[in-house]
Amino acid sequence: MRKSLQKLMFGIFLLAAPQLGHAGDRQFIYNYQSGVLNDGEREIETYSTYRFGKDSFYSALDYNLEFETGLGGGVQTSLYLNFTQELGQDPNGGVALNGGSPVLDGISNEWKFKLADPVADAVGLGLYVEPEFEPDDFELEMKVIVDKKIGNWLATFNLLAEPSFDYADTDSAFLLRPSAGLGYYLSDRFFLGVESMDENFYDKDPMRSVFSLGPVLEYSGNNWWVAVTFLPQLASFGSSSLDLTDSQKDQVRVATSFSL
Repeated sequence: MRKSLQKLMFGIFLLAAPQLGHAGDRQFIYNYQSGVLNDGEREIETYSTYRFGKDSFYSALDYNLEFETGLGGGVQTSLYLNFTQELGQDPNGGVALNGGSPVLDGISNEWKFKLADPVADAVGLGLYVEPEFEPDDFELEMKVIVDKKIGNWLATFNLLAEPSFDYADTDSAFLLRPSAGLGYYLSDRFFLGVESMDENFYDKDPMRSVFSLGPVLEYSGNNWWVAVTFLPQLASFGSSSLDLTDSQKDQVRVATSFSL
């Protein structure tokens, strides 16, 4: 499965390379900005997230492959294929591979609406809706996006609400996640910033609140961009220690984008 996934990613890149145009920049990874693609513009984006650090041994790698297109009128849509692979400690103390090689963990359909511009208007404003269909549950991600660009400075704030429903256990859960990013354009190519998020989990267990913050670095080419964020968990509100049961201590995400 891993070799097949690598061949798929490489094949898509080869198909895209001769047609590369100008890729729409995205300066933050965990925080969205209000901008959307123009009518007819298309992009391929990839996200690789390495998550590690729990009470016992834990290591996970998530892959997201996104096909994105602009529809005009301040609207864009995209389709995600989500893959995941996890390594964890089994009850006998050994290392268990959950799911083996990377497996398809779900399909998502993103819809993004731009309502105001971060330069021309007082603030940029966007709305985001993304249903995700997984083998064992359904999630609906809804987000309000506010951003502003002044000179070389860029700031963004996202408020995410995500209800989910488990098919097998008929359990429901809810995630409320305010997040923010602040950064500076070092040049036309380089952007350096910091981003944060506060994840608040509501389900059958007691409510948990996990705060993470870390640096982001983005480089923009004429027809592509790449960004990386390191986001460590700094606090678990309501607890004297970090939440290393439901959440992990550290995560690193690398994102790339190529215009078609």
